[in-house]
Amino acid sequence: MYIPPAFRLEDRDAILAVMRENAFAVLIAHAGDGIEITHLPLMVESRGDELAIRGHVARANPIVALIESGAAATAVFTGPHAYISPDWYASADQVPTWNYIAVHASGRLKAVTEAEHTTDLLADLSAEHEAPLAPKKPWTHHKMRDGLMARMIKGVLAFELPVERLEAKSKMAQNKKPEDIGAAAAGLRGRGDAGNVAVAEIMEG
Repeated sequence: MYIPPAFRLEDRDAILAVMRENAFAVLIAHAGDGIEITHLPLMVESRGDELAIRGHVARANPIVALIESGAAATAVFTGPHAYISPDWYASADQVPTWNYIAVHASGRLKAVTEAEHTTDLLADLSAEHEAPLAPKKPWTHHKMRDGLMARMIKGVLAFELPVERLEAKSKMAQNKKPEDIGAAAAGLRGRGDAGNVAVAEIMEG
């Protein structure tokens, strides 16, 4: 990923927050004759100094062959983003741009074939996304009929991606004058929707 120095995000906690808050990611696996791309929710685990990404795919997905072969892969997490109109800036002679945050996590895929580990992954994944729905009582697979979960996990393949390279970019007008940042943030707030307001808050922070 092309990252000019002004836009490089290096704070590990901030990077992990972006990944966890934008967990529906794109997984790109590299084959000898091309790539396979799939969209899926991913879990991010910090294991001391190491980082691992966990997920699962349907066994019918062509990316399964690449997971089983230990192919190189990159998980792409996209954070808040928004179009910036040059009319919003205080300074003249500006051009349109897009402000955004993105994280690329790369490594080699590793298949997780043990049924109990697959069940644990699915339980962890649902727990992570059920938690924000409180006070609703979280859904768990124990609510399913006996044996149904065991049958269903036969149709999926769990995997891990131990992260060997982590790159993060936060392009939030750091190269602009304070008055231009403030004016563009005000323009975003004027649009009113959550995505634009989220970018405005980051720019102002």
